[in-house]
Amino acid sequence: MADDASYAAFLEKANADPKAGYSNSTSHEESESTSQARTKYDPTSSKSQLEALPASLKSLPDVTYTSDTDAPFEPIALNYAGSALPSVPEFEKCLGAKGKTVRGVEELTPDEFDPRGEYKEIIQRVAQAAKIKDVGVKVFRVEITRTRVEYYVLTVGESMLVGVVVKAVES
Repeated sequence: MADDASYAAFLEKANADPKAGYSNSTSHEESESTSQARTKYDPTSSKSQLEALPASLKSLPDVTYTSDTDAPFEPIALNYAGSALPSVPEFEKCLGAKGKTVRGVEELTPDEFDPRGEYKEIIQRVAQAAKIKDVGVKVFRVEITRTRVEYYVLTVGESMLVGVVVKAVES
């Protein structure tokens, strides 16, 4: 560090509450932390879509996804006209990644995503949000960079996919 003031500013930023200044806004603006930056693959949910989310997704439990960093689950809604859960190519279209280079989208079962049952309540809340009985839940892993990924836990809502998204760092 160049001087004491710079070092003090660094320490304040490092010790700040990680959720401070972080919101569930739908803009592409970056938050103070680069680990919380919106990615180019992060679809924006319109305000009306987020307001139309089922109650089970509007107030999520204070559970964080554990990876090299901990991140909160955020509700999400994606435009989707199907009545069944999407395939990987259909999901890529929902993300708006069609025609862009995506490192990889992989489909997982809820058990593969949560083998120890740590996120069981989150998965149950997504399942409760389904508009069609017994449609189920799918998890998609989207590789953003070699170490940064996003997990989408989704079900079919009314003319949209609804669920949660969480960012992870996997080194």
